[in-house]
Amino acid sequence: MENKNISQIVLERIKSDGLKPISKNVFSIKRVLFWTAVVVSLIVGAFTFSLVLSSLLNNDWDLYSKFGFNFILKTLPYFWIISLIIFVILGDYYYRKTLHGYRHTLIVVVGAYMASSIIFGSLFYILKLGEVVEKSLSEVSPAYRNIILNRHEVWAHPEDGLLSGKITRINDGTIEVIDSNGITWIIDTTSSINRGKVEIEVGERIKIMGDIIDTNNFSADEIRPWLGVR
Repeated sequence: MENKNISQIVLERIKSDGLKPISKNVFSIKRVLFWTAVVVSLIVGAFTFSLVLSSLLNNDWDLYSKFGFNFILKTLPYFWIISLIIFVILGDYYYRKTLHGYRHTLIVVVGAYMASSIIFGSLFYILKLGEVVEKSLSEVSPAYRNIILNRHEVWAHPEDGLLSGKITRINDGTIEVIDSNGITWIIDTTSSINRGKVEIEVGERIKIMGDIIDTNNFSADEIRPWLGVR
């Protein structure tokens, strides 16, 4: 039997299977699509990191002494952390599909992706994009409030001196807020202090520390902005 080189074998296989060559344009389109997917996953990953950073830096860590380790378990941004991991995996997957993606190891690709997410995510945080999105989601999405953002649950214990809600009316010495359960509270603010950049305006969501007086009445010692205490 006559020896055949690889090119002859391949040619015969193409003829026997009726294979047709893929045009250069198809490869070009695929290359653009894969790189687009890489860039999109990087941008979304960076944005997700900004939300993680916003959640961590704006957390009420001074309450740790009151709730202990359970406070950390309740307030960690699990949803955004898991989302960040997913986009890291997607970024690596689509990068492997690019022309030279095979040249770099998993550690190098994931490391570069994480570094980029941290750098650009920190920039997004500085621009307060994470806070804007988190505030918008907490206002319009009950699922985000009740499942993803556990901060609502932490600040829904007036019997323990922790209450939060949206301001609906401002009076002389009192304000009215409606909490996440739809209950209206009258807050005595005569002895309270404001922390951070809290805005006492109708429509603003605030956090209140103090003591419950009776049904639907609460005496405030301290009022904080919904995002953080700064």
